[in-house]
Amino acid sequence: MSSTATRLTCFAILSAVEEDLRTAILDHSSDEDDAKSLLKDERYEKALSRRGRDVGETAKKTLGSLVPYLDFSDAYEVLVTLKHRLPEDAQYALSKFAPRVAKITQVRNRVAHSRPMEVDDLAALYDTVEEACESSAQLWSNVGVALRRIEEDPSYVLGLTISLVADPDGAPQHNLPAPEFDETGFFGRRKEVDRIKKAIKGAYPVVSILGDGGIGKTSIALKAAYELLDDPKNTFDAFVWVSAKATILTVNEIQRISDAIESSLGLFASAAEQLGGKKAASANDPMEEVLEYLAHFRVLLILDNLETVLDQRLRDFLLDLPVGSKVMITSRIGLGIENPVALSSLSDHDATRLLYALARIRDVKALQGLPAPAVTKMVQAMKGHPAYIRWFVAGVQAGKRPEELLQGNDLLLDFCMSNVYGYLSDAARSVLRSMQVLPGRRSQAELAFINDYSASAIQSSLLELMKTNFVQMQGASMGDISETTYHLSDFGKQYLDTRHAVKSDQRLWFESRSRELTELGVALQAESTASPYDPRTIDVKGPGDFSVARILREALREYDRGEYDAALVICREAQTLAPVYHESWRVEAFVHTGTRDTGAARAAYERASELAPDSATLNYFYGSFLVNDGIDPQLGLGLLQKSATLADVPPSVILEITWAHIQLTDFDSAVASAAHAMSLRPSKADASVALTMGGRAAVYGAHKQRSELAFDKVAELVEAFVELAEDARVETLHGEGADRLIQLSVICDDLREKVDDNFLAGSFDTFSARLRDRVRALDPELLNRRIGAVKNKNPERMFGFIRSWRSDYFFHLSNLCSQEEWGYLVEGVAVAFDPADDGPRGERAVRVRWLG
Repeated sequence: MSSTATRLTCFAILSAVEEDLRTAILDHSSDEDDAKSLLKDERYEKALSRRGRDVGETAKKTLGSLVPYLDFSDAYEVLVTLKHRLPEDAQYALSKFAPRVAKITQVRNRVAHSRPMEVDDLAALYDTVEEACESSAQLWSNVGVALRRIEEDPSYVLGLTISLVADPDGAPQHNLPAPEFDETGFFGRRKEVDRIKKAIKGAYPVVSILGDGGIGKTSIALKAAYELLDDPKNTFDAFVWVSAKATILTVNEIQRISDAIESSLGLFASAAEQLGGKKAASANDPMEEVLEYLAHFRVLLILDNLETVLDQRLRDFLLDLPVGSKVMITSRIGLGIENPVALSSLSDHDATRLLYALARIRDVKALQGLPAPAVTKMVQAMKGHPAYIRWFVAGVQAGKRPEELLQGNDLLLDFCMSNVYGYLSDAARSVLRSMQVLPGRRSQAELAFINDYSASAIQSSLLELMKTNFVQMQGASMGDISETTYHLSDFGKQYLDTRHAVKSDQRLWFESRSRELTELGVALQAESTASPYDPRTIDVKGPGDFSVARILREALREYDRGEYDAALVICREAQTLAPVYHESWRVEAFVHTGTRDTGAARAAYERASELAPDSATLNYFYGSFLVNDGIDPQLGLGLLQKSATLADVPPSVILEITWAHIQLTDFDSAVASAAHAMSLRPSKADASVALTMGGRAAVYGAHKQRSELAFDKVAELVEAFVELAEDARVETLHGEGADRLIQLSVICDDLREKVDDNFLAGSFDTFSARLRDRVRALDPELLNRRIGAVKNKNPERMFGFIRSWRSDYFFHLSNLCSQEEWGYLVEGVAVAFDPADDGPRGERAVRVRWLG
């Protein structure tokens, strides 16, 4: 690993520390001190082994010959055993040093074994030894000299070569380079490093680190690789690093790297050379050679800056990886066959620390003294982009003004984005242009409408743009669900506006599409507000729903034309564009209901309900479906009741609740619900339905309670309906509603004669009179209507007989109020009719209505 100034400065200090420790050991030991007993067994054997590798095994085993082979930790521990022989100030200095030993040992190991430096390594080491020197200048004399020399001429360390005492590195073979962050230490991104390591240890054979140019992909890959290298549970036999980096960014230009790898073939040749030497690199097919090595050894192959060599050969290679070996890649463009980890910018805190660290290490006085708020504003302007911050500090160091670098960053933008723009398809570039013209977060459906793309086309384009980091995806919370939106990345927008401005004619076209969508949305919202409980009305909450609502309206048109399959295809398109928009599934359910596919309808309703559990209209439609189709009336009632509590409920919702109660044979609740609907100032049609349903419930409930001899409950039920009828407007008392009044009056007359309780008998008599008064108010002639039961029916000849008042009345299909009721007229079913005696066969029934 090449050495940075930070690493070399640490080496200079650590060498002085170790020299002082060894000198103190020799100065305060005596001729009586035996090397083996003073050093102890393990430490003694370690020193012998190190000396043996250096001068052979024949040298004498004296303390003086072994102490130079003690490392920092061993030397410190030996000196502690001699502490009682040290002067008081030296003893005090050694005790002050004790709490920092663990940290200094870690720093020393990173320097000695060529591991990446941590952000605070130099500062921690420097502060520790500076304090130690103040405690005892005599004990730490070499350290004092080193510190003074560093202060007088920091650059002197660049001429040093790291040569700390160390045992052979037990880590697997590797060729990992020195990371760029070695200068400052690694900042932040602990979660991302852990995620990368977890992914590599997991099942995925390929793990990618994706992000803009200069965002820190290479740095975090090296950080993760070095940590895996030192992981005692590491299973790899070798770590192989191959970089396809083609350019580097300087203050004034983007420099091309000579001999840069420019194809996947070159990449494999380099990897083969790293794995097997130059002989492997000259093989006929380096890709096969690499695959063979990866099959025989467990290798972590790290391919850096992969976007410069993307081709099908590389994809084939990644798909053919042998089990056991893994590939980690860094790229600005995703492949779609890997486990990706996307990098975002540094946090304000970490970005500020990075700028300060660079300014301190490079001695950029113009930046060192700036207050933290000013630096934070600077890094915010740079979007927390590591490459931008490094380029900025280098520019100020070269004499450029900070404001000049913050405003004129075209060079940086070219470095970060230009080599990816060329990979984009025409369709993806069109989406980029639309997002330039119409900034902000946009849903997939909006972008599809604005670009006039299908769902598959917009998805393909957005995936392409996210792989190249021009576009970022974000989830926006919508209650219990999250809607995905897309927006241009900060660097992407800056690059596009600078290098690829949208032409005026294209701008006008995108703006006109946006206006068209807005106008459509206004119309859809008006419809939604005017008739929310119409199944052909699309529930539109905001602009994000406009484009999908337009598609769903077309699905309903296809349904009305009888093109059910086409309607379902359109629903699928809407679901693809907006998977969390419940109306896409609700309309599908509506279509399935119309084709009597109740299983598919329920499945679609359930999906819609998962997405919008609190939608009043959806609960109404789903509840009505469950009740009307007899699938689950109890669940349907619950949904309808939920709908009634979530919004200004219209009478139609209460009427559905009434019908659900009837289905569940809760007739008292049904009459109460009908009365509630009547209190909501319903239209004439809804009021008539409320009266009819209340009448049905009262009749059915009276029969049920009568069979159980619960006459008092019959009276309560009838009284509730009588009050409902008296509250109803006279003009609503027509059709079945009027017949239910008459039917219930007949029931009351019959009960009056059969109950033994005088109070109940009187009540039934009163109820019967009040019911007939309401019928008389509508039309006195209606009081001639009779209630009977079907005696028999001849289905082939379309006639039958009704028994009423001990007489039989002939009727024909043509005598029904609604011929659709013919199928309901079975033996024993109740009907209402007008008697007539003008037939050749005697008395007959006309205007026959089924009452059930």
